[in-house]
Amino acid sequence: MNRSQWLMSVSVYLRSVTLAVLTAGLVACTTPEPASTPLVPPPQLQAPSLASFDCTGALPALHQQICASDSLARLDKQLVEQYRNRLRGLDLPGALLLEANQRQWLLSRAGQCSLSGGPSAEAAACLVELYRQRADDMANWPEAHPVSGQRAHGVSAYVEFRLADSRDASLCEPMRAALNQDLQRNGWPAPARLPGATALAGSHGPADHVELAGQRVSVDLYDAGLYASYQLRARGLSRNGQRLLDDSTLPRWVAELPNYGGRAHLSSSQTRDYGSIDVFRLGGRELVLVNETWGFYSPAARGESAYAGLYALDSQGLTPLCLYQSYLTPPRSNTVASLPAFAALLAELTTLAGDPPSEVAQHERRDNAQSLKERQWTLLNMPLVGVLDLQAYGREGAIRQRHDDNLDRLFDWSERNLGNKQSYRRVLPMLQPAHHELQQLFGEQGLDSAQAAMAADLLLYESLARASEYWALPAPPAQMPLAPHVDYRPRYAVAPTPGDLERGRNFATLHSVLLNNAPEQVVADFIAYETENVGERRGLSIAGSPAVMAAVLAPHNLELLLRSDFDVNQSNAWGKTALMAAAQFNQAQSVRLLLRGGADVHSQTRTVADAGVGGVERAEATQSRQTALLIAARQADEAVIDALRTAGALRQEWPDYAQQVCSALDSNPQLTSSTREQLKAQLCATAYSPAPIVAMHRAVQLQERPAVSLFARRFELEPKVLAVENRQMAVNLGMAAVRRGKVSIVGPLTLFFYDLAGNSAQRLSFDLGFPVSAGAAVVNNHKVIRTEQSLVLSTYFDQQRNDVEGTWRALFDAAAAQGLTPSNQGYVVIHDKEKTEYQLVVRR
Repeated sequence: MNRSQWLMSVSVYLRSVTLAVLTAGLVACTTPEPASTPLVPPPQLQAPSLASFDCTGALPALHQQICASDSLARLDKQLVEQYRNRLRGLDLPGALLLEANQRQWLLSRAGQCSLSGGPSAEAAACLVELYRQRADDMANWPEAHPVSGQRAHGVSAYVEFRLADSRDASLCEPMRAALNQDLQRNGWPAPARLPGATALAGSHGPADHVELAGQRVSVDLYDAGLYASYQLRARGLSRNGQRLLDDSTLPRWVAELPNYGGRAHLSSSQTRDYGSIDVFRLGGRELVLVNETWGFYSPAARGESAYAGLYALDSQGLTPLCLYQSYLTPPRSNTVASLPAFAALLAELTTLAGDPPSEVAQHERRDNAQSLKERQWTLLNMPLVGVLDLQAYGREGAIRQRHDDNLDRLFDWSERNLGNKQSYRRVLPMLQPAHHELQQLFGEQGLDSAQAAMAADLLLYESLARASEYWALPAPPAQMPLAPHVDYRPRYAVAPTPGDLERGRNFATLHSVLLNNAPEQVVADFIAYETENVGERRGLSIAGSPAVMAAVLAPHNLELLLRSDFDVNQSNAWGKTALMAAAQFNQAQSVRLLLRGGADVHSQTRTVADAGVGGVERAEATQSRQTALLIAARQADEAVIDALRTAGALRQEWPDYAQQVCSALDSNPQLTSSTREQLKAQLCATAYSPAPIVAMHRAVQLQERPAVSLFARRFELEPKVLAVENRQMAVNLGMAAVRRGKVSIVGPLTLFFYDLAGNSAQRLSFDLGFPVSAGAAVVNNHKVIRTEQSLVLSTYFDQQRNDVEGTWRALFDAAAAQGLTPSNQGYVVIHDKEKTEYQLVVRR
């Protein structure tokens, strides 16, 4: 095996094991301590029905912990039921507030209770307390009562009961008038509110069943689940267990009307049920009112008429009396497509939000996606419901406070790095045009100017609330929304203009003043301050993004940094450098400054799972390897590409690298056809030079490795097996050395590659050992290796700046530069969680 093949195979192993083994906590210890508390039984041993979600399949760590504890799983289900019951009784703005608040609380759970190392009693106890507190907070959140003298309920602008079939003239017309009157006053009609009526059972009754003449009449109520927003819906009605009404009863009556009653489908809803079934007494008769669903789940939402039926309940069963057509407003479909400014804003916000982080389970993702569809549809197509509820229930203060918080979250996210800041600068100018476009739409729907503005406010609030949820994972538990009818003075406009969020802020770090285009003197002052007071972390953002990257849009500030000896090759968590950022944003002058300052044109990004916050960062952190040239070929102009080419960027960094560069030119929007062809002649017709050895950003030292005795065990494993079992292997080894070998561990865990050439991408051979004191007892399957004193080239692994392969390459490069001959042996020494040393055995 040559050196290149060995590097490829060993990097497969080391990428998975280097940091994982660190967590074993076995450095220079004596007897390994047993766990202080017993682990809770694994989640697969628990009944999956105890929690509010299915406990089978792949789950985030927090959900595994919930499933691993019966008491916690029950609390989870109870809290979800409490939340859904509260949600069902809320006005529309109140529902938007509670939904957003609940999503934030769910995200905050993992940050409150340590979940490292799998399910534990401590984490379970912490979560139990968290759940109990949340239940109390939700129970104590004040109810909202509508102000007196309110106008007609918003639903009545879209729904009206019209008589379609009358079989009892004395009842049907008065009932129509009574239903419409209740609809205007209260929204969805409840028979208990009708003059002279007494509710007996059903959706709005005191229970789901009632005893009538010695017979049990039951309404089949159920939680309709994810695809009906967990509404309390009704499947049918029975008497003494005999079904009198099911999901086809009312549709059959509708089908008797001319033209099938304007219906194309037999079923009354997508879930084959009803919005409500109520049994009540009126005028000495038992009646049953059956309503189809309204709104997003209504037949009318898909272009069909919706209906309600009134039946007499007598000894013969159900007798049809009155059929009403309801929800007469023509359906609106694909409304967003007709709103170019709002559609563009939604697309940009979707990009900024990105996919949910790994803490969000699949069932939560589905809930959020379905809820978003319903809420957006309602706010677009029934805007008066939200507007009149907002006024009647006093939600303006809570809505504006949460909107201010969302805008602050957007700004704070933009401060993490230059890519986020540029995304923020794109989205801010889109808010007002989208808001104005929505106002026009709602005006065309019949709302006055004030109502149209409020409807646009609500939709913009909901859109930003959804997008902002993953811009910062909440550490403290989310506080319940403000109480209704509370005064609040907003800090920002609903649709702020560029610069509004910056006004009045104090920028307290060098990275921040660079991102926000501060004058040179201000930048110089911050450089001096952080150089003196911050040390190695000068210029870094809270996310670890370097100052040189933040300055690439302002070459004069970049020059100040370079003159102050800022590291030109400093990178972020996934290896992105300032040179790559300058290429990304097509900054030719900054590219030339960075190259003159020693920028490494061959630096590469690396794929880092679960890195970054928000869609822009996570997309970068999880994409394939990038270089400045590859980025420039995709989105920079000729000047940037030429500067990189002149600096020696035409190197074969990995197989098919040259082809990727050439393909990227085809989609580059900065290039004309003729320029593209010229660049292809330069970049695609030229043979790329061999890839250079990746330079290290930390010193490589030549040192003597002392002779030691390693209590070790030989392993030959597939890399994927080792990636799973490495931690347990280290624990077992330490216990065998101390308890069975009767020796003390005197040094850090060591991986000894005794035959580098004997490794392959399919099979790794190595000794895993601890330096130990003399006199080890014989232990089956273990041995004591006496490693002789040797000369090694040593460097420490820097996760922020180098990958594993680059670290080993640097050691070989140093050997060549110093005239040393690499041997066939090497060590990885794991000192502690932050310190892993690579040692290549060499000869003079």
